[in-house]
Amino acid sequence: MSSRAFSDYVDHIGDRTGMFLAVAAHTGARRALYPGSYLDLTPSHALPDVTYLDSDPRARKAFADPSAALALVGRHRHYLQEPTITFVPGDYTRTLRELPAAGWDLAISLYAGPVSEHVTRCLKPTGWLLANNSHADAGLAHLNPAYRLAAALHHRAGHYRLTTDDLDRYLRPRTPPHPTREQLRTRGRGVTYTHPATAYLFRRVAPA
Repeated sequence: MSSRAFSDYVDHIGDRTGMFLAVAAHTGARRALYPGSYLDLTPSHALPDVTYLDSDPRARKAFADPSAALALVGRHRHYLQEPTITFVPGDYTRTLRELPAAGWDLAISLYAGPVSEHVTRCLKPTGWLLANNSHADAGLAHLNPAYRLAAALHHRAGHYRLTTDDLDRYLRPRTPPHPTREQLRTRGRGVTYTHPATAYLFRRVAPA
């Protein structure tokens, strides 16, 4: 299969390469895990070793020919080494349990549900989690003692900016109090925050 599916998806959602470059520069991450990735291949533009997980048949079909993905990434990568791309089909709530523990520097949770609730064991003890507020995963990570907010990312006019300033202004609900983790799981949608960001970067600080 050609790389057209990946390229079309980037045209649809926008190019996130800048976000992943900012995260890679800040964290030093080299190996990332992306549950619920669908057809978003842009982490591999910034990170040399990425494992993608998704249950959608279209993702399975697109990743079936590794040469197509590797050729596309080879044209866009921002590092010297050859990229490593791995695809794990299936529901990530199951497949993450089958992966090695403490094997990845970074986990990515974008529009894919409560990834943070399942991925922590796969992260290295001082690994990182990049999450947005879709499906409340940033809120879930915020309330999870395994994580501490380390940075916020903003997207404006096609550019991504990572900041570590005044982090205590983030993740404050417009209507207090902040919902509990159980309430967030039940609702399945993000909290309206007083100072929202495009995505939030958390550091793992405690065991899963």
